[in-house]
Amino acid sequence: MRMPELSLPPPAVQPLLQEGAALGVWRIQAPLFRADGGGQWYRARHAMDLQRHAAVLVLPRSERTAAFMLRYGDLAGELDQIRHPAISVPTDSGVTAGGQPYLILDWAGGRPLSQNRARLSLRERLHTLVQLCDALRHAHQQGWLLGEVDPSLLWIGPGLQLSVMGLGLVRMPDPQDPFERGMSLGTASGYLSPEQLAGEAPSLAGEAYGVGVLLCMLVDGRLPSELGEGFEGQSLAAAWPALSASERLSLNALMHKAIAPVVAQRHGSVEALADDLRAWLAGENHSALVLTPMPTVARPVPRPAAAVQAAEVQQQALPAAFLPRKPVRTRNWRVAAAAVVMATLAAAGWAAHQQMSGPVQRNLPRAEPAAAAPQPASVPAA
Repeated sequence: MRMPELSLPPPAVQPLLQEGAALGVWRIQAPLFRADGGGQWYRARHAMDLQRHAAVLVLPRSERTAAFMLRYGDLAGELDQIRHPAISVPTDSGVTAGGQPYLILDWAGGRPLSQNRARLSLRERLHTLVQLCDALRHAHQQGWLLGEVDPSLLWIGPGLQLSVMGLGLVRMPDPQDPFERGMSLGTASGYLSPEQLAGEAPSLAGEAYGVGVLLCMLVDGRLPSELGEGFEGQSLAAAWPALSASERLSLNALMHKAIAPVVAQRHGSVEALADDLRAWLAGENHSALVLTPMPTVARPVPRPAAAVQAAEVQQQALPAAFLPRKPVRTRNWRVAAAAVVMATLAAAGWAAHQQMSGPVQRNLPRAEPAAAAPQPASVPAA
């Protein structure tokens, strides 16, 4: 008997926390917005320091959330060592009165990039990505990388300052154990590199691919997975008609390199991607515009005069059979045709002459053969 397939119901939507609700030493001030994956962001204030604010992420109860909370508990001390004005990492955690886990992050202000994208110009969007790459450069120096890019965890604050809500940060894989990678929330789909989808560990090239996908989303409005087959020939910057033809060509080349599915054809790190973005913003060439040089043909090295003379002397000493033959020059077809015509006319004239002179020659008397010359008398030997 086959058992019926069972599926768990979706988690129930929890009611919003009320203003003043206590989360340890923090007090809820106001709800902000829904998070991708079913969570909820709040603004909170420290109960003992009224000038200190924090962002609170209340997560839904699920197996993935439980695994992430366990990972955070193991890495809390190490995450606290990442100190950068553009990176906000969890500093506290707990469980609400309703049984939902939550995380406390330093207050960054602003709203997610996915909600502010329409308000930004093209150059502002690219400057935002440069800020992201610079923040990740600092994380690399501490041994961390962004395992999964999520636009909802990138906040734009006053003055277009970017804040990375570092919930997707993972330790750089250990070469001895590259699959010890932990777990992130992973709420955004379409940002994982092809090699990560195939089961490989997060890497600098995979991180660069995720930022390249974000670049494609900010410029074209679509993910590479939504472009279809053969997107290499598409103009991803066509949505910005104010760009000149050269600017559009340059940006297209940069974007196609950033989202190349083959690792060897894309940027090796976000640092390299940031260099290309800065070059484009400055109107300069970048690595995606560098053409592969044509292979150079080796020129013959001239031989010394003494060697040439020695070769000529040696060639003169060889028999005629061993001397190199001169190449036969092919005559022009007009010359060859004229030669054939002349030969044909000559043959026809000779035949006509033979017919006219033939009977006359037959009537002539045959000449007698000349008498043999007398042989000298032999002289007897003495």
